[in-house]
Order: sequence, then C-alpha cells, then structure tokens
Amino acid sequence: MIKKPFTIQFPENPVSGFSWDIATSNGLQIMRDSFVPGDEEKTGSGGYHVWDIQVTCQGSQKIKGTYQRGNQIASCFEINIDAE
Repeated sequence: MIKKPFTIQFPENPVSGFSWDIATSNGLQIMRDSFVPGDEEKTGSGGYHVWDIQVTCQGSQKIKGTYQRGNQIASCFEINIDAE
C-alpha cells in the first residue's frame, strides 16, 4: 500500500524524437514532471524522465505511460497501485 509521495523514472532520449506521455487516475496527482540529463558532456546521450506523484485518494489507482514519436510507439507500461 502506498501512502506517501513516490517517484517513477524511465529512460528517455528527446533527441531521438521519442518522449514519454503518462496519464494517472483521478486519485493521483503529478507534482513534478521533468527530464534529467544523463551524461551532459555527450550530446544526445539521453537521460531520465522523472515524475513525483502524490496520492490524493484511497483505493485502486493507475498510471499508464507510452514512449512514442508521433504515432510510432516504442514502449508502454501500466502500474496498478493500492493507495491508502
């Protein structure tokens, strides 16, 4: 059971044109949505997309994400959360 704010992160390389798009159920609120570069000395090296999420309502919650460029989907995920 999750009671406290939590963070998720996934690798991302915006230079490739791909980026993460996530959606949360109504009982979750995204507090921070940011990109953290990896090796800043190497152009195009990518990094991580980071989201800080706050639980705002008890019960079953969900996060869905898609890593895509236009209509081209490279990856997707779904996380089910039992929030308290």
